[in-house]
Amino acid sequence: IDEFDKMDLRDQVAIHEAMEQQTVSVAKAGLVCKLHTRKTVIAAINPKGKYDPQMDLSVNVALASPLLSRFDIVLVLSDQQDSEWDRTVSNYILQQSSGTGELTGGAGTSAEKWTIEKLRAYLVYVRTTFNPELSQEAEEVLTRYYQVQRGTDHRNAARTTIRLLESLIRVAQAHARLMFRSHVMLEDAITAILCIESSKHNSSIVGVQSVLQSDFPIDPDTEYLRMEDIVLQRLGLSELIQTSFRYRIRNSQQNNNKKISPPPSSSSSS
Repeated sequence: IDEFDKMDLRDQVAIHEAMEQQTVSVAKAGLVCKLHTRKTVIAAINPKGKYDPQMDLSVNVALASPLLSRFDIVLVLSDQQDSEWDRTVSNYILQQSSGTGELTGGAGTSAEKWTIEKLRAYLVYVRTTFNPELSQEAEEVLTRYYQVQRGTDHRNAARTTIRLLESLIRVAQAHARLMFRSHVMLEDAITAILCIESSKHNSSIVGVQSVLQSDFPIDPDTEYLRMEDIVLQRLGLSELIQTSFRYRIRNSQQNNNKKISPPPSSSSSS
């Protein structure tokens, strides 16, 4: 939905029901019918005047908080004045126009990349096969993050409602499906928090960079471990590091080293 803020007031009232209760009520000829709808809503909206990062998002876009809180993830694409970034964008556009530009920012060759058909088939399979359940570590991290956001002095009233916790659960479950898992692990919860943090500025615990100027990391595992440390320390849950992705990777590497260690020579054994 483009120009989401230009919607008619009656349409905004109708979409409230569709996004919260996943039903649409239709009244025709004296009959009221409720139709089931389970769709994902992706909307775009422009700020009212110059965007002020010190103000709440609902104030900048002049959108009612109850409607804004129904979106799981809100990405603020702020076009800031940056000469280096402007030069990068202009060079990229000129290279694409001349046909000499190549996409960069990701590892791997083209032979390793999935086709669109294979990716679509994978997404359909994991979406219909897995219904991930929250692990104890994931529940602890998501609950603690929700409590921290509720208790901050600069919290966004439009986002820090009970729907924030519901959004965290949905995003964590979606990431678990994407990783081919039937349980929501700690890294799924951390990733969900990082996605939600992308829409926060005043109450951000991570300090995410501009979404518009971000890129895929060269080493995603190392970047995740760095962000995991920050999130767990800010939430006061450093003890969960033993159940984290880092702990399992380290144990896996130690086990592999033990398996490939050479046998003792005959001279040493004698």
